[in-house]
Amino acid sequence: RDMNPNCRIYALPSLCYSSLPLCRTPERTNLLYFANKAAYKERKLKKNLTAESAGGAENKLVHNMHKRFLEKNLNDRKFVLKRKTSQGYDDAFTMDISSQYPPTKDTENLKRICREECELLENELCQREYAIAKRHPVIGQKLPLEECSRLPRHTDCSHLGIEIDVDISQNCYWDDGSSYRGILGTSSSGKKCLRWSWLMKDLSDYPELVGQNYCRNPGGIEEKPWCFVDDKSFDKVIELCNIPRCSDNIWLYLFIIIAVLTSIILTYTALIAFKRRRNNEMTSIQNINTPNADKNIYGNSQINPSVEVARITSGTGSLSIFVNNAEKGPVLKIPHYSLNDVEFVEELGEGAFGKVYKGQLAIAGGEKTFVAIKALKEDASYKTQQDFKREIELISDLKHHNIVCILGVVLNKEPFCMLFEYMSNGDLHEFLIANSPQENKCLTQHDFLKIAVQISEGMEYLSGHHYVHRDLAARNCLVGENLMVKISDFGLSRDIYSSDYYRVQSKSLLPVRWMPSESILYGKFTTESDVWSFGVVLWEIYSYGIQPYYGHNNQEVINLVRSRQLLSCPEACPSAVYSLMLECWREQSVRRPSFVEITRRLKTWYEGHQNNVKNVPTEILKTTK
Repeated sequence: RDMNPNCRIYALPSLCYSSLPLCRTPERTNLLYFANKAAYKERKLKKNLTAESAGGAENKLVHNMHKRFLEKNLNDRKFVLKRKTSQGYDDAFTMDISSQYPPTKDTENLKRICREECELLENELCQREYAIAKRHPVIGQKLPLEECSRLPRHTDCSHLGIEIDVDISQNCYWDDGSSYRGILGTSSSGKKCLRWSWLMKDLSDYPELVGQNYCRNPGGIEEKPWCFVDDKSFDKVIELCNIPRCSDNIWLYLFIIIAVLTSIILTYTALIAFKRRRNNEMTSIQNINTPNADKNIYGNSQINPSVEVARITSGTGSLSIFVNNAEKGPVLKIPHYSLNDVEFVEELGEGAFGKVYKGQLAIAGGEKTFVAIKALKEDASYKTQQDFKREIELISDLKHHNIVCILGVVLNKEPFCMLFEYMSNGDLHEFLIANSPQENKCLTQHDFLKIAVQISEGMEYLSGHHYVHRDLAARNCLVGENLMVKISDFGLSRDIYSSDYYRVQSKSLLPVRWMPSESILYGKFTTESDVWSFGVVLWEIYSYGIQPYYGHNNQEVINLVRSRQLLSCPEACPSAVYSLMLECWREQSVRRPSFVEITRRLKTWYEGHQNNVKNVPTEILKTTK
C-alpha cells in the first residue's frame, strides 16, 4: 500500500514474472513431459509383463509408435527454432535449448526479466520498496525475487515497459527547466554529468532521472537544468548546464521580425520625408520639438541611483545564494538577523546539521534574550543544505505554546543559523532523572499529568496540521520554567542519546524502542505511529526517565514488539494511565486513540486532580510519596 505510484506499475509485473516466468518453448516442454511419462510406463511395462505375452507385444508396439511421434515432433521443433534464427534470434536461444524437464532458471527454456530493467527497478525506481520486499516474511522468503546480477543478458526477455524519458529534439527549456528532456550531458564548464542514481539514491519521485546522466532540474529546485559533476577535490558538486531558454529563442525571432518591419517602416517614412523636404525648401526652427521639463535627465529616477542600490543591498538583496535558491515565501516570513546580533555562549552538542549552541540574541531596544542556536556546518553537502532549508520552511508555520518555535534565522553570512527559544531546564529525560527518587526528589501525580497534557496538546496541534514527528520521545521534549514543556527535535538528541537508536537493515538509525511494528518492519510513519510513541513517552514520565525495555539490546526489543510483549506498568503509574498506554500500543493502528481523545482524557484527569472531582479515578488523585 505504501509503494510509490511510479514504482508500483513496474514492481507488480516484476514480481509476477519472477514467480512465474514465461516459457519460451511450451510445445517442447509438453513433449518432454509426455516423453518422461512414456518412459515411466515402459519401465512399468517391462516389470509387469513378459516378452511372450501378446498383450505386452501390443503395448510395446504402441510405445514404439508414441516414441517415433515424439522424435518426429522434436525434430520439427528444432527446425522451427533454426528457421527463427534466420529471422534474428540469437544463437543461445535457438541452439542451446535445454532438454531438461521441468525447466529451471539455469536453462534457456524460461523467459526471464530483462536484466537492464531489473537493475533500473532495484537500484533506482524502487530502491526503498525492494529493500522492504527482501525482508518481507512472504515476498522476500517464499516468493523467488530475481537477483538482477544473476540474470543473463538476453535480447528475448520479459519487458516491464520501463522507458528512459528522453526527447532528443529538445534543445532549449521552458520556465525553470523541470520539463526539459533533452540529451545534453555536460555542465556549463564542460564537465561530464554523473549518473543521477549515484548521488540521488531514491529516484521514485523523479522518474525522469532513471537511467540517465543528462541535465535535468528535478522538483524545480534550481533556476535551470543542472547536474552533478566531479571537481578536483573528488567531491560531487552541482553545476548549471548551458542550455538556452526557449522563450529567449522566441524573443530572438520576434526581435528579428520586428527589426525587419521597423526598417521597412523607417525606410518608407524616410522616403516620404525626403520628398516633403524637397517640396519645402526650408524648415522653420519653431518646428523642432524641445524636451519637456519632466522628461529631461534631471527630472527622472536616475538622479539618485546610489540611494536605490543601497536600499536593495540593505534589504532582501543581501541574502546569499543559499536563500535565493530556496522557496522565498516561508523563509522571508521569519525575522532575519545578522551574526552581529547573536552571541554564542556555550556549546550544547552536535547534530545532523552541525553544532547546537546556547546563545544570546539582541532584540529591539537593546535587550537580550537566551536562544538555542542550530548552526549549519560550513562544509555541508548540497543535500544537507537542502534539508536545512526544508526544515526552516516546515517549522516556520508552527505556532503553539507547546511547540519550540523558531525565533529567526541568520542567512547573510556563514555559518547559517536557526534561532529557537531556549528552555532553561534542558530536555525532559534529564529533567525526570534529576527529579527522581534516586536523587532524593519526587514528582507528584499533578506534575506527571501536567507534563503529559502539554505534550499531548502539542502533538494534537502537529497532527491537526498534518505533521508526523517520527521521533517523539522524552529526549526530544524540552522543559522551561514552571514545568513548561515543549516538543522539539534539534537534531541534537541523536548524538547525545546514540544508544537509543538502531540501524535496521543498513538503513538510517531508528529509535526502535519508541516505534510500533509497522514502522520497524515497513518504514511506515503516521500520526498513529506517533500515538504509539506518545504511549512510550508516558511510560518514561512515570518511570522517571528509565530507558524503555532497559536490559534488552535493540534486536531483542524488535522481537519483543513483534511478539506483543509490552512494557509493564511503572511503580508510580495509576492503572487508568497505564490503560491509556495500552490503548496507544494496540497492534492495529486504526484502533489507537487520536491525540484529540488523549488530550481530552488527560485534561479531565488533570483538572479533576486540581479540583478533587469525584468521577476521576481514585488512584490518579493520590500523590506520589
